[in-house]
Amino acid sequence: MILTKIHSLFDIIYERKLLTTYSLLLIFGTFILFISFSNFYIAFASHLEVNTTKLTDSMYVIHGSGGNVILSIGNDGIILVDDQYAPVTKKMESVIANITNKPIKFVINTHWHPDHVGGNERLGEAGAIIISHDNVRKRLSVDQLFEMINQTIPALSKKGLPIITFSENMTFYQNNDEIRINYLKNGHTDGDSAVYFTQNNVIHVGDDFSDRSYPFMDLSSGGSVEGLISSLQSMLSMINNDTKVVAGHSGISNQTKVKDYLNMLIDVKGVISNMIREGKSLDEIIQSKPTSKYDTIYQDYSFIKPKDFVTNIYESLNSSK
Repeated sequence: MILTKIHSLFDIIYERKLLTTYSLLLIFGTFILFISFSNFYIAFASHLEVNTTKLTDSMYVIHGSGGNVILSIGNDGIILVDDQYAPVTKKMESVIANITNKPIKFVINTHWHPDHVGGNERLGEAGAIIISHDNVRKRLSVDQLFEMINQTIPALSKKGLPIITFSENMTFYQNNDEIRINYLKNGHTDGDSAVYFTQNNVIHVGDDFSDRSYPFMDLSSGGSVEGLISSLQSMLSMINNDTKVVAGHSGISNQTKVKDYLNMLIDVKGVISNMIREGKSLDEIIQSKPTSKYDTIYQDYSFIKPKDFVTNIYESLNSSK
């Protein structure tokens, strides 16, 4: 029971990206007096569960504490899209080894956040070629202040940095598939990518979409509501009714739910924009509950609550003036 509660608390910290000294001391109190942070970090990592869902004959989703990972297996080796948090990497490798003995050849980062690039250093050390948008490499090369949680994320070592980058889109051919990587400009961040495996009809869209929670535009990393709307429109131009849509933090989804998400975002953004023009304050806009008709659909509030989403849009619109 105690272990279960500790796991749940730590999972909340990871999912909400609140891993700070203050939050640890606040939650664990006297427990921290008896065990060092580093040892607890290792113990927690070993307790994390990592599992898979099969998408096609050659593709899987790996679920864990961080963002969902796509695994593509073929004669050319393994391609990963994202690679979780750093402490989960060994366990993820073990899960992959139970499926195939192929080497990890490529890792594609959908954006720079640590729950999506945490395995870069270990996998890069092992010889994986890491690919991303130009802005992801730039951000991973230096310490980043994650303003929403007021936390500095350390730069990655050279081995953890992408060695192939692109400014717009790129295509490469591996595992009998045509893999299209499309830049999603200034949506969740300024370095987002959608990775579409055309032959398997599977796409990973990072954190620019979720079928269970409101979006987060990381304004400190170049995200914006207008950019996110454009990113969703770009996604829809890539996929069809049969496409399996994998997002960072939701289940396996589809084109219809991406359309619904886009329509929700346009609607809520329009309401908030009109209220700003009317001179309404942020508090007044929050009190009006502009998301109310969607709150039962996007009901996972573990990271973004309705008022946080409204605030995010409000700040994005005001910053673009």
